[in-house]
Amino acid sequence: MKNLIYLLLVLFILSSCDNTTEPDPPVSLADSITMGSGYADEVYYSLENGILLSSPRSAWDIAFSTNPMSSTILCNEGYGVELYTYPAGDKSAWDAIDTTGISEWPAMYNSDTSWYYGAFDRNDTGHPDYGWGVYNTQTHDVVGDSLFIIRTSDGSIKKLFIEKRAAMTNSFSIKYGNLDEAGETREIPCSQYTSKNFIYFSLTSGEILDIEPESDSWDLLFTKYYDESIPYNVTGVLTNNELETAEVRDTDPRLADPSTAVFSSHISIIGSDWKTFDMGTFSYVIEPDLCYFVKKGDDIFKITFTGTDGSASGKIVFEKEKLD
Repeated sequence: MKNLIYLLLVLFILSSCDNTTEPDPPVSLADSITMGSGYADEVYYSLENGILLSSPRSAWDIAFSTNPMSSTILCNEGYGVELYTYPAGDKSAWDAIDTTGISEWPAMYNSDTSWYYGAFDRNDTGHPDYGWGVYNTQTHDVVGDSLFIIRTSDGSIKKLFIEKRAAMTNSFSIKYGNLDEAGETREIPCSQYTSKNFIYFSLTSGEILDIEPESDSWDLLFTKYYDESIPYNVTGVLTNNELETAEVRDTDPRLADPSTAVFSSHISIIGSDWKTFDMGTFSYVIEPDLCYFVKKGDDIFKITFTGTDGSASGKIVFEKEKLD
């Protein structure tokens, strides 16, 4: 009998000393970014490393894709830059611009679903017509055929012609100037910046601007952009290329399950509607039962927004988790 009791006691002790442990639950980290008063800056953010770079939105007017297989050109609509296709003639009308009725011309905006479809591409009809120019099957260049009028970040109105996207040199040639001037031609050497998604240009200063981090280093861009569904400029979050994002609404973020979420490559899934403006309190209200999952390779991150003070300082507060 004593031996049986002793055996049972040993078994109990052994079972109590089980060294197996449950994995630690995901850790939720609070973080924030600040875009400045009036959302003056745009902020590039890494889900692993935090803020990478802030740059003034006012610095640039247009941006060119550095990918040698892309002819995409963006317009800085978030800072009020306005782009129009000149309706009274093609590039041959360069010396005889008439902007009468410009307020009635349809403005052109960047896509809010893809980085590969900029404002200058809006007139495309499919290959070989890419909106601002036509693909040449012999040289593989895209040769410009359209004339544009652009209201720049300083409010001035200029004429603009994208002359060519040169395949051999991975560069753009543009011609621009005031309406009554002959204008000047500049080359944008994209080949020097292929580690970035875009290289930027100011039509006011004539400067080429390298103002974004390495394309493989950032995940989120806190910025102002044109929301096609509303439609007007909003402040929100766009995701980088190659990422997939899912929105989960009407669910406690603590209970949200990425395995049942629907992921999309659209860059504005996070967007701006995680907040609404309360006219009674004149402040933003954060949607409580809402979170986002961002898939980056084999990793999935959960993002839950918790606060913002709006344009006062442009501060946005959120929590993030890297899920197992």
